[in-house]
Amino acid sequence: MPRWIPALLVAVLMTTATAGAAAPAASVAPAAIGTVEDLGVPISNFLILDSVTGVDRDGRPMLYGSTYAASSPGVTFFAIDIETGELVKELPMPDSWGGYHTSLGSDGRVYLATQHGDGLAHLWRYDPRTEQLGIVATSDETDIGHTFFFGVGAGRAGKTYLGTYPSGKLFSFDQRTAELRDLGVVQQDRLYAKAIVPLDGRRVFVGGGTPASANIVDTRTGVATSILPAQYADYSFAYNAAVVGNDLLVQMVVPDQRVLRFGLRGTRTEFLGEVPALTGTGVLPISDDEAYAVGTCPGASYGIVRYSFGDDGCTRLTDASWVSGQLSSAVIDGSEWLVGIGQKGLFGRFNPATGEVVTAQLLFTGSGSNVTALRTGPDGAVYGGTYETNALFRIDPSTGATTVLGGVAVGRSGEILSLASTDDELFMGSYTHNVVTVYDPARPWQPGADPASNPVDLGPVGDEQYRPWDMVQGSSGDVYVASGAAYGQLGGALSRVDGDTHAVSSWRHLAGDHNLFSLAAGAGEIYVGSTTHGDGVTATGDARLLVFDEASAAVVHSVVPVPGSEWIASLAVAGNGAVYGSTLEGDWFRFDPASRTVTALGSFPLGSALALATGPDGLVYGTSGSALFRIDPATDTVTTLAEVGGGYYRTIAFDDSGRVYWGSGSHVMRWTP
Repeated sequence: MPRWIPALLVAVLMTTATAGAAAPAASVAPAAIGTVEDLGVPISNFLILDSVTGVDRDGRPMLYGSTYAASSPGVTFFAIDIETGELVKELPMPDSWGGYHTSLGSDGRVYLATQHGDGLAHLWRYDPRTEQLGIVATSDETDIGHTFFFGVGAGRAGKTYLGTYPSGKLFSFDQRTAELRDLGVVQQDRLYAKAIVPLDGRRVFVGGGTPASANIVDTRTGVATSILPAQYADYSFAYNAAVVGNDLLVQMVVPDQRVLRFGLRGTRTEFLGEVPALTGTGVLPISDDEAYAVGTCPGASYGIVRYSFGDDGCTRLTDASWVSGQLSSAVIDGSEWLVGIGQKGLFGRFNPATGEVVTAQLLFTGSGSNVTALRTGPDGAVYGGTYETNALFRIDPSTGATTVLGGVAVGRSGEILSLASTDDELFMGSYTHNVVTVYDPARPWQPGADPASNPVDLGPVGDEQYRPWDMVQGSSGDVYVASGAAYGQLGGALSRVDGDTHAVSSWRHLAGDHNLFSLAAGAGEIYVGSTTHGDGVTATGDARLLVFDEASAAVVHSVVPVPGSEWIASLAVAGNGAVYGSTLEGDWFRFDPASRTVTALGSFPLGSALALATGPDGLVYGTSGSALFRIDPATDTVTTLAEVGGGYYRTIAFDDSGRVYWGSGSHVMRWTP
């Protein structure tokens, strides 16, 4: 990936200010008197990422899977009667946070892997004969922090294969003996092992990232052989895979999406090119050279297609709104049906012979979705977003009531990670692809990409950017976005959206290979905090504080405020002009814009300060994991306002009455002085 940095900018980045003397340790004032209210959970949510067909104890065809709610416990295993479309079974998966793949074993039992509250990788199994669900294997990788089985693939001879995050290992599970065997790291410096497809000859394909990796592993020796062509080395993931006859199909994602085709010739693998009509998900073989799949035939819209690999023939059959993850098949009264379920619970089956489609919208037990962003809007209401919904909610300060407005961009998933407000509009930054949308509360809600839409989708912002970590309005009235690069890439960006025309400008690599994470606005200047951490990659050096001049659109100053820190978590400009900053490691500092000096303030007394924001009174407010607090910039005194912490970075807002709102997990809290 090219990385171009002007020589002048390099010189600016290499300069650092002389730090002032460390300040005395901050004092903590007695807790302020006030009222704390829990305004409740704005959005409860569930997703479904995969499913698989099997049979129940009486031989009836069933669709099995689990919900996904990775921000909080609340996942359930489900069984759907394929003939009737009824949800016939929901079983709790305690302390489980959701998984990506579901697989049917050669023993007829269902295997699922979910993220778990204890941070360990667990394999779940459901037995249709006994109707029992439970954990049957746990990885012993207890020394690497939070881990889970990312990929799951049922193999031949009673084996289920599992790929881990973050170690990138391949495991085999013996369905008969319940033995879990560690086959080792598939490829060094790769954190993800997700696309798992067993092959003939005791071999397993393992695709992952970041950057992308595609290997065939000999399960007897653990030796991995890469098959990834060099021209795809800069992709972030080999994310999904399937076998049709003697062809292996591998989905590549980020910066775009492509499906690669490999010929399986005994122990040899031959790259045969791309299959442009397919997306890489939902592939169901018909014969050795034909398959049902999810994709786009030339001249047709996205949907379920019938694709012939012999002559590249492609026929669109129906829409794919009811398919998430695998496309499965089942036989009802002697007829074959294609079966699936969409992310939001739309069950469907399609008869290729007759064209008949049967759908049913099912409701599953959801769980509170963690608050990921909070900001006061131009109308004085408090707006926010939650994990994995990409939906906007509004809180009426006069009543405390919450209204869910809905998804801010048609056809996009992810979550709102940052918000900024101008006099008339609310700007929203969403993962994935660093998408910016703009909402005018005075106009009717009608999301879309047309300029007349509200919110209007401005599309991805910046070059190869993925996570819009922070937003702020500058003195010019323009809105600035700090973002992190795509999976496997280095170099975040600062992007500017014109407050009137919505025209976008963007600057990448302002802090070298660092991602840009936190923002605050001063008089004609934007203060930017960097981090060395990315998605699957890590840059070098200490986190930097940049001063970006709005008029010249250039970095005019750069400093390492806390030597040894890898992450400036939050920034805020107090009413007296002082810039306060916090690091994820738990330190805090003060920056004087006039003298360009940093004052180190040591360890923050209430733990890592995750969210800093300037209140209407000019004081700096914030949250740690255990408290809502206030900083007096005249004395650096920290006052605890409430002993209820926050869990995310951009989740603090204010109303016209001086009340403070903050996100605490899936709840919104309010403090009244």
